[in-house]
Amino acid sequence: MVTVSRRLFFALWPDDASRRALADEAARLAPLCGGYPLPAENMHVTLAFLGSVDEVRLAPLVDLAQGWPALRGEWRLDRLGHFPQPRIVWAGSQTPNDALLTLDTELWRALSRHGFTAPQREFTPHVSLVRQAGRAATRTTLTTPVIWRYDHLALVESRLDGEASRYLTLAHGQS
Repeated sequence: MVTVSRRLFFALWPDDASRRALADEAARLAPLCGGYPLPAENMHVTLAFLGSVDEVRLAPLVDLAQGWPALRGEWRLDRLGHFPQPRIVWAGSQTPNDALLTLDTELWRALSRHGFTAPQREFTPHVSLVRQAGRAATRTTLTTPVIWRYDHLALVESRLDGEASRYLTLAHGQS
């Protein structure tokens, strides 16, 4: 029997105004950091990266996403950061967002009932802006803070398309 694996994660997607503002910021930063800006349609915050998941485990994850109650929240992005490996410049918050931290905890609690284990590191909500960034931005704050409004949780598949990733939403919670 051949098993098919899919690269999956749970995420929040930005509203259109936030997406445009973040894409503009990424375009400004990329030449300064030595990388390339992420496409606006790929910008998201990953809550739970599941990695390669056998397709036979997909149905309960779809049910989990579709059954997730409606979310109404805002996230203020006002900070820039840099992960030297995997060479990403990102946007996040200077102060913790309690609602996102709680959502992350609740999601991993639900995922544990399906055999998934939360990572042993602190959750730092962030949005990748620039990939292959050879250096951090010279400033530590966004040009203009972005207020990201979110309203649903999504189960997403990441598919490699040449060198780039394409994201396909498989299911989402109520909005």
